[in-house]
Amino acid sequence: MFGIGSTKIQTCAGVDRREFLEVGATSLLGLSLPNLFRAQALGAADPANELSCISLFLWGGPPQQDTWDMKPDAPDAYRSVYEPISTQLPSIQVCELMPKLARINDLFTVVRSATHEEVEHPRGAHYMMTGNQVIRGREWPNMGATVNKWGVGRDAACGSVVIGPRLIDQPITPRGQDGGFLGNGYSPLRVDDAKKPLEKIAAMSPPQVVGDARVARRQRLFSKVSEFQRQVESDQTQVLDSAYERAFKLVTSPEAKAAFDLSREPQTMRDSYGDTSFAQGLLMARRLVESGVRFVQINWREHPIAKYGFDNHSDNFNKLKQQQLPEMDQALSALFLDLKTRGMLEKTLVFVTGEFGRTPKINTNAGRDHWPQVFSYVLGGGPIPGGQIIGSSDEFAAYPVDDPVSPGNTVASIFSLLGLDLDVLHEAGVIHETETIPRLL
Repeated sequence: MFGIGSTKIQTCAGVDRREFLEVGATSLLGLSLPNLFRAQALGAADPANELSCISLFLWGGPPQQDTWDMKPDAPDAYRSVYEPISTQLPSIQVCELMPKLARINDLFTVVRSATHEEVEHPRGAHYMMTGNQVIRGREWPNMGATVNKWGVGRDAACGSVVIGPRLIDQPITPRGQDGGFLGNGYSPLRVDDAKKPLEKIAAMSPPQVVGDARVARRQRLFSKVSEFQRQVESDQTQVLDSAYERAFKLVTSPEAKAAFDLSREPQTMRDSYGDTSFAQGLLMARRLVESGVRFVQINWREHPIAKYGFDNHSDNFNKLKQQQLPEMDQALSALFLDLKTRGMLEKTLVFVTGEFGRTPKINTNAGRDHWPQVFSYVLGGGPIPGGQIIGSSDEFAAYPVDDPVSPGNTVASIFSLLGLDLDVLHEAGVIHETETIPRLL
């Protein structure tokens, strides 16, 4: 994953990649971004498909019984302490801690029958972010990496972006966040904190050791080398040329930086999303897809438990009320309304999920434990009709009753809606399931 910020990544060669613009010895600009752009150019899809996707990853695993699939008639040992409330569509109810989302549920669909078998955070996250289970010695690409290779059809500064911290679960870092077997040249661009001012985001300017004059000299030198290469090399050189030109553009062009610059937003708009890094990440995601980026993932927290990650093994109900659901309710409802007001919702998929759900029975610490057998997530925008419920669970929200939906079905549906050829992806080994979510459209 390309790092933007203070994250350090140890490569297999033993080199710390502190920031992706600080690799001066390996490229004319001192950055590895051209590899990403070159990969996009080589794998571009039909530009006629205008859909983008904003994916919210709620690290830790939100409880289905306390959010989208409440069971008010279940025994006290199972049911939420919170009451269900009616939504815009009275036949559908959600938790009382999500009143803003309840008022706009005609804009999205809830899948209540998501299911898989992975009970550990890293393995569940890999499954939901790639559509594939972890297999020893094999890592599948993050959805954003797949979009970088096969799905970029518009003239954007980059094809996919991850906003927020890299997901960790000491001592394990979940796989599925990078390029996987496609290679990390396809990894999404990373912004570690949307609340940082533009000048603090390393991708927006060269390292301090590389001043404006050196950038200009490197661009002139690159142009001369490229002119010679075009005379002696294949058409691949033109792809390389384009990749480096776009890298220069991101570093030097005010227009290319604008999508990342939240200071351009009115304060009232920023306030409507909320003041957390996650909330401001959603606002940045809207700006990015508006500028042509096709896939943006926003990560909830760095760790599944720390700082109100959704891994509520204890004190579940207080954590939901104090921070988790009010923050999600405000930020996600603001995103849907913002996209709708701007006429962007029909061109933007919104996907909201964690790695799994929580146990039906409340434990002795007033918490809920890991439970992948059934959980709920949200899909909206694009051609997806709002106000739907797909699938159902039993009376305890423990197992699917009908229309079970796997992570593979989910990822295949998103790729298909973005215009990627599922047969091509299957042949390439990127996905194993080509069946999409039943009744989604």
